[in-house]
Amino acid sequence: MNTPSAVLLFSAVISLGAALPHPRADRSELSPLPRASANDNRRPAGTLRDGKLDLRLEIVNAQWFPEAESGPSLAMQAFAEKGRAPEIPGPMIRVPEGTEIHITLHNSLPDSEVVVHGLHTRPAATDDVVKIPAGGTREVTFQSGAPGTYFYWATSAKKPLNFRVGKDSQLSGAIIVDPRNAPPLADHTFLIGLHSDDPDSAAGRTPHPREIVVINGKSWPYTERFTFTEGDSVSWRVINAADGPHPMHLHGFYFNVDRSGGEGVDSVLPPTAIRQANTRLLTSGSTMAFRFVLDRPGNWLFHCHLAGHVDGSSTVNNILHRRPMAEIEREHAGMDHGSHAMAGLIIGIHVLPRGERHVASTREPLRLRLLIQSKPDGYSHKPATGFVLQQGAEPSKDSVALPGPTLFLEKGRPARITIVNHLKVPTSVHWHGLEIESYPDGVAGWSGMPGRILPVIQPADSFIAEYTPPRAGTFMYHSHVNELMQTNTGMYGALIVTDSTHQFDPRIDKIILVGGGGPGSVEQRSTGRVNGTTTPQFELEAGTTYRLHLIQIHPQAMIMFRLGTDSTTARWTPVAKDGADLPPEQSTSRAAFVLMGAGENGEFLYTPERPGLQKLNVQTRFAGWQIPVLLFVRPSKKVVAN
Repeated sequence: MNTPSAVLLFSAVISLGAALPHPRADRSELSPLPRASANDNRRPAGTLRDGKLDLRLEIVNAQWFPEAESGPSLAMQAFAEKGRAPEIPGPMIRVPEGTEIHITLHNSLPDSEVVVHGLHTRPAATDDVVKIPAGGTREVTFQSGAPGTYFYWATSAKKPLNFRVGKDSQLSGAIIVDPRNAPPLADHTFLIGLHSDDPDSAAGRTPHPREIVVINGKSWPYTERFTFTEGDSVSWRVINAADGPHPMHLHGFYFNVDRSGGEGVDSVLPPTAIRQANTRLLTSGSTMAFRFVLDRPGNWLFHCHLAGHVDGSSTVNNILHRRPMAEIEREHAGMDHGSHAMAGLIIGIHVLPRGERHVASTREPLRLRLLIQSKPDGYSHKPATGFVLQQGAEPSKDSVALPGPTLFLEKGRPARITIVNHLKVPTSVHWHGLEIESYPDGVAGWSGMPGRILPVIQPADSFIAEYTPPRAGTFMYHSHVNELMQTNTGMYGALIVTDSTHQFDPRIDKIILVGGGGPGSVEQRSTGRVNGTTTPQFELEAGTTYRLHLIQIHPQAMIMFRLGTDSTTARWTPVAKDGADLPPEQSTSRAAFVLMGAGENGEFLYTPERPGLQKLNVQTRFAGWQIPVLLFVRPSKKVVAN
């Protein structure tokens, strides 16, 4: 397969980009490379004096340890501040607004020109690049410009950012411009990087990519962990300097995005544009600054929701040794704990309790019994894994609802859900988006508190998830173990929480649930399903207002939703995001189009104006699959009074 074909095959999963030659590891015997340090973005680089920053940067070959400091390594290009060890990501430039920045760049690579982007005044509509020949030195001076979150990056392979995955993939660094005459915000900056290696594709053979995804130079469980106290307010910045999109999900809490931008422009969001969310899609080259309040103790995660970016198969050893996918999957399936079966873009958060806990509700709990089962021919004669809600006698062991049954809970009423594992492998269930206690959150081996950590649900065993939903809205539940297999093959479902003002009427509330249609891997993206089928349809009535619950839980895709005819786009009104109601100023009529990453959902009001056929087109952002949801709009049956 040629390189462009390989890109199309994999771009919707992780935007792999063009394949590059296989990096050699552990080259110390051949040529001792300096060791690259993981940069936690706490130390501003350079010397700041009298309103001017002087910084000397070098581009060097280095040995990178994205996992344990004593673990396997990769030869990688890196930035280094003169006189210091190389860093991945590169040295952070952090200055007050109005600073003059003078940077000297030296290219120590013996055989490659390097093109550096992002060293210019903000805001900027175009990118001024600096080209440095092998062994050459260049100087650049510019004003810091407007406050915001930016970054600089470089390539030695003449690739754009969204195709840069090779040995230059970690040549990126943060640029933070703080407001003039104000102390720097007590925040933290995270820069996302992705490295992929695929010698088969480079040689024109069938692609077999292997990758590792990092945040501030490290992959879970070696990423930085944070300890806070209940009630703390947290401010973070995230920079996506990797080649593909990343839907970033925060367990247990909502966050508010205050700033949004990219390499050249960053803007403060006006109060009317700020919304609560627990998942936000960051496309390649984008940035965000957000804040959240930790109002419950326990262990939590902030992570990318693409399964391949948190799955335990994304490791250095799998790059170095080109292990077959079948071998990787067998090893992955046998891991006992969810925390051990993860790697990649994950940050761990510990929240210590402050004071006494709240008294639990005395209302009678809603009791449900949810079975996890498998079926040999669930999706196109492929094995399926999914849920069955037991009502009465226990169903047969090979019965599976695809997707899982919609669970209806009540705000403020305790839920007591018994989960029974009839699979041959361990599993766990995450209640995505719910602001519940840590222990039942669903990350086996992590959720909970010291002394009480959530166990994995072993085969032939069960677990009782007890929690009280504090908010009415649209949510989802899914496996949080080996999601490329378990979630892709059917372990996902919609979760609706109701109250007196958020009722669910099947006549007007329509769930459109997008998920996988079979097992996936880093080499193979799962096909898609909408409500468990490739031929979904609804019958609507002209003049009636419907509430469309769009839920995107396909763990390997960015999904575009567009409602209308083949030539026109309808209009709808968004009313909720990730289960949280939107403020009135954001609930305005607009073109019926939205892009969602894995783990995002929204509610939209839609009124078909006239009879006929409408389509809600559901398709991957890049080359992949497309499923039209047919909306048959019949004439109104409303009687007009004389």
